[in-house]
Amino acid sequence: MKQKAPQISPNKLYASLLKKKNEIEQQQKIVKSPIIQGSPFINTQKNSTGQVKIDSKKQRPSSGKDLKDISTVLLKKTHVRQNSKIIETKENSQNLTQSALQLLQKIKADRPDNKIGQIQTSKEILQYHQQLIQKQYQKLLDLSKQTENHQLQQQQQQQQQQQKQKLFKGPRSISNPDITTLQLCISKAHAKSIPGMLYTGQTKTNQDSYKLIQKFGTKENDWYLQVSDGHGTNGHQVAQFVQEILPAYIEQEVVQSPYYYDRDKTITNIFKQSFQQTNEDLLNSGIDVTYSGATTVVVIAFENILYCANIGDSRAIIGRYDTKLSVIELSKDHKPDCFLEQARIIQRGGRVQAYSDEEGNPIGPARVWKSDEDVPGLAMSRSFGDYVASLVGVISEPEIIKHQLLPTDKFLVVASDGIWEFLSNEWVIETVYEFYKKGDCIGACNKLVQAAKEAWQMEDEVIDDITVIIAFLK
Repeated sequence: MKQKAPQISPNKLYASLLKKKNEIEQQQKIVKSPIIQGSPFINTQKNSTGQVKIDSKKQRPSSGKDLKDISTVLLKKTHVRQNSKIIETKENSQNLTQSALQLLQKIKADRPDNKIGQIQTSKEILQYHQQLIQKQYQKLLDLSKQTENHQLQQQQQQQQQQQKQKLFKGPRSISNPDITTLQLCISKAHAKSIPGMLYTGQTKTNQDSYKLIQKFGTKENDWYLQVSDGHGTNGHQVAQFVQEILPAYIEQEVVQSPYYYDRDKTITNIFKQSFQQTNEDLLNSGIDVTYSGATTVVVIAFENILYCANIGDSRAIIGRYDTKLSVIELSKDHKPDCFLEQARIIQRGGRVQAYSDEEGNPIGPARVWKSDEDVPGLAMSRSFGDYVASLVGVISEPEIIKHQLLPTDKFLVVASDGIWEFLSNEWVIETVYEFYKKGDCIGACNKLVQAAKEAWQMEDEVIDDITVIIAFLK
């Protein structure tokens, strides 16, 4: 009896045919192949030698010729192997070829899902690559935009830096961080000084002095403004000495020093050295400065840059108008009860205390005293001279402030405490501004001096010496 082989699905048959094709092309000989069973026109069985017989009685003419394998018929077309012999069967091979082709077409027709899947997969791959290309292109665009923005920012920063380098030399001002775009300078200046009055009604010796120099150094628009306020028995001599010696030291150093390479540092050193040298010369001048001395405020204007050096309670301010009037302080009063000043005085063996009445209540401003004596009673913590006070922490080292002028800066006021004792900074700039609008610098000085004198008369039994310098800016 013939033994039937197990059924094989069309998909497996298709794969087997492709495999046999590859093997036949490589070996060019007939090889064993899986037994095909279940086909509507092919029956197979094994002979006694183990070889496969093909029974094709139902589909082939009764030629008695069997084929070993349908794949061999398909690919060889005209040859079959039976009992190791090749028999030419052109007519039968054509029928088998047509049947095999029909079978392959049917198999392909029975696999629509795979075909559609292949088509869909191809479309998806195409879409994926298109999307990938689009993303890469977008990244390139974004990178290009970022590069352009970065280059633009760098150009803007370079332009801003170049503009700043053109506008100023050195760091920003302590009093004003903004930078001006105009070259401002002092256009005109005037000064006035009057003596005070004793409690007896007698006019006292004027212990104030001032110095106003145009074309200070080598430039036409460089100015020097100084106000000194003497105190003590020989205060007038001290103030006069400082008025003569200090400007000479500063101007000599400014002319000789190459400060344009580092102006701020150079000017600071010049101020400190000049103040120190002036104080040393004063101590060796023959003037009795045991209980006498002088405060001093100096402003140097190098065109649109101001440097202010101050010791004591004389003061310098700027009047600014930007939609409204405001005050810019160029100096700070050195009072003994200021924290840092008092700490230095106590450290050096002094004490800070105001006058007191019989009940111990403080009267007037804080003063500097020796720890074991009620001397000297100085009402400021920095000054020229004042030998006894210098033993307990009173110094002649100036505090220095730089200011860059703005177009909104209108005028400069430098004055002794005869002005500032009863007149506020705000009142002063409001008064001077009215004269600034008229270009009347002399009238502004006269007005301030008269107002200060009247304020002293109303508030005290004596009148202090009054000195003021007013400079208009353009």
